[in-house]
Amino acid sequence: MKSGYHPPLTVTRRALLVGGSDVDFRRLIYRLLLVEERLRRARDFLGKRAGLTGPQYTMLITVAYLQGETGIAVQSLARNLRVTSAFITAESRRLLELGLLTKRTNPHDSRSILLSVTAAGRRRIEKLVPELRTINNAFFAQVSARSFRDAMQFLEQLIAGSEQVMQHIARHA
Repeated sequence: MKSGYHPPLTVTRRALLVGGSDVDFRRLIYRLLLVEERLRRARDFLGKRAGLTGPQYTMLITVAYLQGETGIAVQSLARNLRVTSAFITAESRRLLELGLLTKRTNPHDSRSILLSVTAAGRRRIEKLVPELRTINNAFFAQVSARSFRDAMQFLEQLIAGSEQVMQHIARHA
């Protein structure tokens, strides 16, 4: 019998156990938390460089990438960022005040608002791009094309599972 405390398994799915142990699973969790913290710090740094908060920076760049020719609906942006429409409305207020975003009624659905990046918003993003490239290239320097594809699949699976966890927590909170 081993001495010392050996906590019970924190997961029982065979796919997540190595030799009947959840030690590698725990390491994965710790590494995900570390990467999440570093991503937030990088986002906050980039936001600060752009004169914005981290969430505002994320919203600005996401609108830029998803707006297409006509803009992106608040609901679509919320779905893409996996936040509420109320969060988008609150965070976009400052970007609208700064003249970085513009909003207009959706011509196809008068209940919907479309957001677009303004010329000032584009200039703010373009000024930041060299630093953004440096950070992204360094952050992902060790990642191969295959591991990138595998990570994308893994994260989509993890997001689906995390949605179930959020429902469980909501029911039991």
